[in-house]
Amino acid sequence: MALFGNKIIGIILLILLVIRLLALRNVGLLVMTIGVSLGFIVTSTSINSKLKVDLPDQLENQVLKVYPDMVKTNGASFSYIGKLTGDAHKFVFYGRFKTQQQKRQLLESNEPILLRISGKVVDFNPATNVNQFDMRQYYHHQKIARAVVVDEIDSLGPSPQLTMVDRIHRLRCQFNHYCETLPKTLQIYAMGLISGSRQTDFFDEMTGVKKLGLLHVFSISGMHVYYFLAILNQFLAWLPLSKYGKAGIELVCIAAYFIFSGGSPGLFRAVVMAVIAISNRLLQIRLSRLDIWSLCLMINLFLMPEAMFLMGVQLSYGLSLGLIVSDGLSYVKQTVLLNLLTLPILLYHVYEWHLLSVAVNIIVLPLFGKVIFPLVIFGVIAGKVLPMMVLPVEFGLKAFNDGLNWISTLPGLITFGKPSLVIVIAMLLLTFCLVLKKVNHKRLMIGLCGLYVGTFLVIHFPLTGEITMFDIGQGDSFLVRTPMNRSVTLIDTGGKVDFSTQSWQRGVKNYQAKRLSINYLKSIGVSRIDYLCVSHQDADHCGDLPAYIQEMQIGTILIPLGMDKNPNFMKRIEGRHRATRVLPVNDEMRVNGLPLSIYHPYEPGLGENHDSMVLGATIGGLSWLFTGDLDRPGELDTISRHPELHSDVLKVGHHGSKTASDPQFVAHIKPKIALISAGRNNRYHHPNVETLETLKQSGVMVYNTQTQGMVRYVYHHNSGHFETTLNEHEGNL
Repeated sequence: MALFGNKIIGIILLILLVIRLLALRNVGLLVMTIGVSLGFIVTSTSINSKLKVDLPDQLENQVLKVYPDMVKTNGASFSYIGKLTGDAHKFVFYGRFKTQQQKRQLLESNEPILLRISGKVVDFNPATNVNQFDMRQYYHHQKIARAVVVDEIDSLGPSPQLTMVDRIHRLRCQFNHYCETLPKTLQIYAMGLISGSRQTDFFDEMTGVKKLGLLHVFSISGMHVYYFLAILNQFLAWLPLSKYGKAGIELVCIAAYFIFSGGSPGLFRAVVMAVIAISNRLLQIRLSRLDIWSLCLMINLFLMPEAMFLMGVQLSYGLSLGLIVSDGLSYVKQTVLLNLLTLPILLYHVYEWHLLSVAVNIIVLPLFGKVIFPLVIFGVIAGKVLPMMVLPVEFGLKAFNDGLNWISTLPGLITFGKPSLVIVIAMLLLTFCLVLKKVNHKRLMIGLCGLYVGTFLVIHFPLTGEITMFDIGQGDSFLVRTPMNRSVTLIDTGGKVDFSTQSWQRGVKNYQAKRLSINYLKSIGVSRIDYLCVSHQDADHCGDLPAYIQEMQIGTILIPLGMDKNPNFMKRIEGRHRATRVLPVNDEMRVNGLPLSIYHPYEPGLGENHDSMVLGATIGGLSWLFTGDLDRPGELDTISRHPELHSDVLKVGHHGSKTASDPQFVAHIKPKIALISAGRNNRYHHPNVETLETLKQSGVMVYNTQTQGMVRYVYHHNSGHFETTLNEHEGNL
């Protein structure tokens, strides 16, 4: 923690460790701990130094070995983690297939393929929004420092010489391709539970598994390793082998299973513990289960120290330790305590928790072990030997999965928000004390409940408000949230324009709002938007509206007058809840409760740029104006109809395009600060030089998502301050 994460918390934990060691007064243990710590520091420093990759910015005709089972695709886009021939460093390779035949040639192959590639070596983008998934950090934790954007691909054919690892990947490819011939639900369960593969639409089909906290079941881990070894031991019991021969076969097979199941960091813990347990049994060392867990943790810290920051690894170690310390409790008590142990980790990473998850886990976990897992294995085998039994298996699995999906729609999903790391550690320590029964049980429960309730109240009823410009690339999305969350208003949702021309290029629709703006809202405990204002119909302003409809409660959707007659837009909101009302507005309307005034449009339209909704307000001691993509004639019409209109902060129209920000309009509004939301290296070259010059001549200070990421104005009463996620130099990506 002190080396790779929060240094203050790391130092505090280190001090506690030292105090504990001194209290034990065991010189041997103290010396061993110091030795292990020094070794850890040396190896960690060595690992970090090896991550520094000195490569040219452009790669030409480099050879890459690709395992088709490890390639992730969505439409024409692909990504792959691998190594260039002759290089020891791992990279993430991104690119797009040029033809459908090129895509098929790679994905339909079972053999490892050699590709000749050319492309650019780039750094990972930093997280540009608060609480956004940090890709740079995520891959750094897995010893991957840089990425390659692939421009050209040329297949050199199958790899001529196959290693044992190659053969295992070939077997995994064959298994996955076979699973793709099975019915949909059986296919998802077989690939998820046996080979550890998830298709692009996994989370769309498995909404119940995600919301009810059952993802750990589909992350190949201890349960799956236990099943694998149980099946293997049944076969080995029939063979006349010595205990050393059986142990040798177990160790070889478990290593092969690690590769076959995808080799995730979370699985590494389960495999290493299994290897230590087999060695312990064979050599009669008499290590306890806690000793085995501790030794596994030490090995993990030496080989992959930063993997401990990954949620899957944290859950894996937390659950396995919980099983050890809660041994002897009844099944129900143990399941409840294990859920309490994982709860702080889940809240820190995903911010939500379903009240029914404990009950569902109590029922589903034994059902999974005794019914679902065997049923999946039977279904996979039946596909080859008893095809008529596949449909009954599919029916049973689909009924089970539909049941989980239905339960997840019941009331009880709590958007808790993101607790601080200090609070998470406190929650975990109190829960472990509860399991170990070291202090008064009743007082401990009261203290733990008080910590959860207090944290919830602090997150959900903040004393400050905010106006936030999300960094969603080429598009607009703004949040207006008042103190104590009395009112939450969103202006536009952002969204990407899809330029794909053929169906095979499009793939599954991924709404970026789910990982950016919606993710941020959930992290601050917001699950309901009172007013969602759509400035106009363009995809970069409302393309992600369906994601908000799926993920959030929405009170009212405000649209420019006449846009309700636009069938393309109305199709976007057809999945809205029946309690969500759609309200077309013009500049003469006042919407009760909306903390903004409407200044445009003044006549009906279909939602084109010139129909953009213009909103303004005085909040936190500053006046604000949001203009959507309103063009210059519209700007001049607006100040003509509202000559009193002035603003301290102007959301620059149309992402800084020269079609907006008329000098006369800017001079009339007299802004002190301008907000520009535009994508990095966008094809439109926004913001335009002419617009920037107009703002400069008027002495306007500019905040731009391209260079500063998310921009927040945090206020209390009539004073506030601006915060940016990136420094200027970090945003120039």
